Amino acid sequence: MKKVLIVIANNGFQDYEFWVPFDMFTHAWISVSVAAWKIWECIWVFGSKTVADIELEKVKWENYDMIIFIWWWGAYAQYFWNKEYLRIAKEAKKLWAICITPMILSASGVFNGKTVTSRDQNWVQKKFIQNNWGFWVDKNVVVSGNIITANGPESAKEFAEKCLEMIRNS
Repeated sequence: MKKVLIVIANNGFQDYEFWVPFDMFTHAWISVSVAAWKIWECIWVFGSKTVADIELEKVKWENYDMIIFIWWWGAYAQYFWNKEYLRIAKEAKKLWAICITPMILSASGVFNGKTVTSRDQNWVQKKFIQNNWGFWVDKNVVVSGNIITANGPESAKEFAEKCLEMIRNS
């Protein structure tokens, strides 16, 4: 059975970006685990809740076929320059990131020479990714080798479909 890890913040993550891929994977009989800074209640932007299965520092990439990073302000507040978050990105066999998480992850060097997209507000995220040697493009979803990036919740379904296609073909 294929295994996917979804990384979220403990407080303030985008629920639509989380639930669309989560539901698609579980309906396709793919095992899904949820990681956060600590194992406790994780609160979505719109007030719903879930619980993380594993703490970030205990994540071992070899236990998962793919790792997804979900955004919202909580990810920025909790993980910007976080060494464990960046370690997981560097070690992932296949990496998927949506909204502004590509910007955060670019600090790991994982997008060096790769074409990626992200949410971009006033060109801040674009410049950050480019300063970390990634090639930013203005698209909904981008596949670059074993990396899939998307620009936000409006692309969550297309993002999840591309991720599901990649995991089925691996």
